[in-house]
Amino acid sequence: SVGSSSGVASSASARIRADRDNMLSLLILDAASFLGTAAPRFTHPPSHRAANVRLAASAPSEELRSWLMAEAGVAPQFVDRVIETCDREMIGNLNGLRIARDAGLLPGFFPAVVALGIEEGLGRITAPSVAVAAAQVSAVVQELADEADAAALAPGASLECDPYHAIAANLPLNTYKNKAPLAGAIISAKRIVGPAAPGEVCHIRIGTGDKFRYWEGQSLGVIPPGVNAKTGKPNAVRLYSIASTRYGDDAKGSSVSLCVRRALYWDADTGAHDPAKKGVCSNFLCDSSPGDEVHLTGPTGKVMLMPEHEPATDLIMLATGTGIA
Repeated sequence: SVGSSSGVASSASARIRADRDNMLSLLILDAASFLGTAAPRFTHPPSHRAANVRLAASAPSEELRSWLMAEAGVAPQFVDRVIETCDREMIGNLNGLRIARDAGLLPGFFPAVVALGIEEGLGRITAPSVAVAAAQVSAVVQELADEADAAALAPGASLECDPYHAIAANLPLNTYKNKAPLAGAIISAKRIVGPAAPGEVCHIRIGTGDKFRYWEGQSLGVIPPGVNAKTGKPNAVRLYSIASTRYGDDAKGSSVSLCVRRALYWDADTGAHDPAKKGVCSNFLCDSSPGDEVHLTGPTGKVMLMPEHEPATDLIMLATGTGIA
């Protein structure tokens, strides 16, 4: 909570600036959605993109000036003063004003009548249409994708629902079952923790073509090859949280990614790892090579989905290990 003292307000203001530096591209996309304008295009090389985005986020736009007069009721003779305040507080778009409002900072930044007008104006803003949001996401994805050919997938009906929050009615569930899994192929398996980390976590990319559709918050099953040494039967399915968005890391909707911690058993008596007790599936995935076949089931799960129909919902999420994905 934000108190009324100037020290607390200053601290909150600093936090807002820090948060904005960490999530600039997301904020710009969000602001573009609210303004109904195209998402910004990045023309600089990757090493200069951050500075380019910071400039775009911090410089108050003409759209913001127009919005202040048309929607917040700021008189033309006073709008320059309000813009100067926005510039000083690094508020360059409507999303910045919304963050300041949610933190209770507007009355500390602006005169009471201006703060009230901004709050009322923000309250009248509605969410962008699915088509507009999809077009903006597609534009950013095309610009930031690593592969030269990732002009990629324009999010279409197979990856979206209308209205955008009607997830439950369009949720794919158990498309592939244990007896008839999907045969995917490993794209890459890369260690994503430092050499001194206690344990190993790998980012696993699996190619699925356009056959495996899922939603953020769901899980999938992996059936490791081989048989169970104790039962002599094929290995059982293991469930993993999906770590990629429904577009996949390639932004084409043709892959799914996992974050997997390699499961090893340390035997204190021998002072070494016991290979007989290591995790079958996690080691299979972490040791895999591009092109290796992997059998997938699912997707499954409908309790970890975001409440898109209530965008203002507060979320408290706790997880351990790679479940944070």
